[in-house]
Amino acid sequence: MNKLKTISAVVLSTLVLGACGDRPPEKKATQVAAKVNDGEISVHQINFVLQRTPNIPADKADAAKRQVLESLIDQELAVQQAAEAKLDRTPNVMQAIESSRREILARAFIEQKVSKEGKPSAEEIKKFYDEHPELFSNRKIYRLEEMAFAATPEIVAGVKAQLGSGKSSVAEVLAGLKAKGVEVTGGVSVKAAEQLALELLPRLAQAKDGQIQMIENQGRAALIIVLASKSEPIDETKARPFIENFISNKQKTELARSTMKELREKARIEYAGEFAGAVPVAAAPAAATDKPAPTATEAAVNKGIAGLK
Repeated sequence: MNKLKTISAVVLSTLVLGACGDRPPEKKATQVAAKVNDGEISVHQINFVLQRTPNIPADKADAAKRQVLESLIDQELAVQQAAEAKLDRTPNVMQAIESSRREILARAFIEQKVSKEGKPSAEEIKKFYDEHPELFSNRKIYRLEEMAFAATPEIVAGVKAQLGSGKSSVAEVLAGLKAKGVEVTGGVSVKAAEQLALELLPRLAQAKDGQIQMIENQGRAALIIVLASKSEPIDETKARPFIENFISNKQKTELARSTMKELREKARIEYAGEFAGAVPVAAAPAAATDKPAPTATEAAVNKGIAGLK
């Protein structure tokens, strides 16, 4: 916001001085920031880029504007050369432009739809805080050893049997996996509660130091050992903005999903060619935030509060 205010103040002051007649007409404010051959770079283009670059310190705003302008000049020069070479008429470029246009329009529709979603109430925030003590009132910092591997049903069953017998150590289990040619990755890390998946956190919060947890997810499995932990609670006041952000993003994700489901139900969709007779499968959730990756919100919901800061 500081960078936008700075730009607005400069433009407004120039307009006022021009209107008072203190300066000749040619000195009036212009929306052109630079002319590049027969093309132009406008202030609006600079502002658009700056709006997508948050957290620029106020004392760095002018330098940021200059840097953006220079980048846009380079871009304009390249665009002019591409147009001169008629690259905008090549099939691959035309397809890429059309694909970007469709993605931008689809994202704009979803963002407009979810923008009407209100903020979570104080009651909802308190309820979330109370229902997740492992994230807040009983929050811990964990030192974990995590070992992940590809998991077929047979491999998972074998690992569970070894661990269940109580006769095999983790080292022996891992040695057995490696002997079968199973690649094992991982190591020791330190993670706060909010950096862990919500579905896993209650299990780790109750685990004793040295206790092994096994998790499975879409053909992958992992053995997680809590090596040590220490308590670092967060009160409700400090947690409130993170909870509000989390609930808001989750609601937007659900609204985006339900919107697309409703549109599909109303549409006439006919599969053709090699897809004829295909059974519809779940599509990737529509983006409910301005993050570039289409599934960022969904991933953040699965990772916990930290993913939505």
